[in-house]
Amino acid sequence: MNNNMKRIVFSGLTATLLIFSFACKQRPKGNALITGQFTNCRNDTIYLVDVSKSNFEVIDSVITGDDGSFELHPLFLYKGFYNLTVGKGSSQFATVILDAGDTISITGDAKNLGYTWKTKGSGDCTRFEELNNFISDIEKRKSPYMDRLDSIQQTFQYEVGLLPKGDSLKVDSLDKVFGALYDSTQAKMKVLAAEGAAFVKSFIDKDPSSFANIPALRMIDPFDGIDYYDRALEGLEVKYKNTPNVHLLRQYVEQERPFCKGQTPPEIALEDPNGQVIKLSSLKGKVVLVDFWASWCGPCRAELPNVVANYKKYHDQGFEVFSVSLDSDKKAWTDAIAKEGLVWPYHVSDLKEWQSSVVPLYRIKGIPKTLLLDRDGKILDRDLRGDALSKRLAGIFTPAAPQK
Repeated sequence: MNNNMKRIVFSGLTATLLIFSFACKQRPKGNALITGQFTNCRNDTIYLVDVSKSNFEVIDSVITGDDGSFELHPLFLYKGFYNLTVGKGSSQFATVILDAGDTISITGDAKNLGYTWKTKGSGDCTRFEELNNFISDIEKRKSPYMDRLDSIQQTFQYEVGLLPKGDSLKVDSLDKVFGALYDSTQAKMKVLAAEGAAFVKSFIDKDPSSFANIPALRMIDPFDGIDYYDRALEGLEVKYKNTPNVHLLRQYVEQERPFCKGQTPPEIALEDPNGQVIKLSSLKGKVVLVDFWASWCGPCRAELPNVVANYKKYHDQGFEVFSVSLDSDKKAWTDAIAKEGLVWPYHVSDLKEWQSSVVPLYRIKGIPKTLLLDRDGKILDRDLRGDALSKRLAGIFTPAAPQK
């Protein structure tokens, strides 16, 4: 905060104290007005909480009347997201967007506030209410699919538990049955996700500078929607660059940007089994699959025959694999390379397992994990496995000529 701003703030605080001392203990008025009435709320305390801060600071409070009505006159220093909470520490709250000069009214059921609140008087509050209603509807429609995915997984684990140990054929058979059910349910989830992303893009297009765009963006994966994050930020930073929420959004976008489509991911420079340092950037000019794996990772090794088949099919056309191992045992690593027939020359590791430098650098939470890079070293796609990898590569390369 600069000195001029400090003088303005301290002068304002001094003036407020003087008014308070001459007002016979009358509550000082802020720069905004909130009126409301909640059902199932009688002589309860309503707290106005600044959720832009990590400690969720209470900035105002009031006790409702017998009819659940209340009036607040908060002082806002910046535009942001605020919770109106019924009772301290309560799970019943409504989140609203407020700024200095705003006058809004709010209604709702105190026992189900998160799903019943409605506001009048603020354009951003109205937009946020529209967004909240859409998200609530999507979540309700998604819930049965989430339950089904849990049920499929639990039933699969139960059925596998009944099998004799080492009966891999029956495990594979169950995996195909339950895998198909799981994939079909996930496909329906993806339809809902696409519907949500389409809604949010239209929502942002209507008013790119709206504060309500900040929570809306959560429904768009920055991996293939970073342009919408940039568009919203461009509009928001014109008006609200110094507000906490916009500042946090900017931080988030810049953290995500290196891992989005069309971006160059961080450099990897690690030793191969012979102690020679190989850089990922040295493979520019090739289409590269960056494959994070380990000899001890079952799903990784199950996918490797597919990677090998695609390497043999497209290597002559410029396809390369850059394997980054999270092993800690060098012999286990090199033995797995030989056993799985990983004939490409680009194998690197610092042999530190989950303490590897690439884990925080690439924010790895599980393996296998892959990135597909174009000939300029920019990200084309991620986490491609099985048929998805084969189809993606087929769309990049021409079919190999039949051998005579």
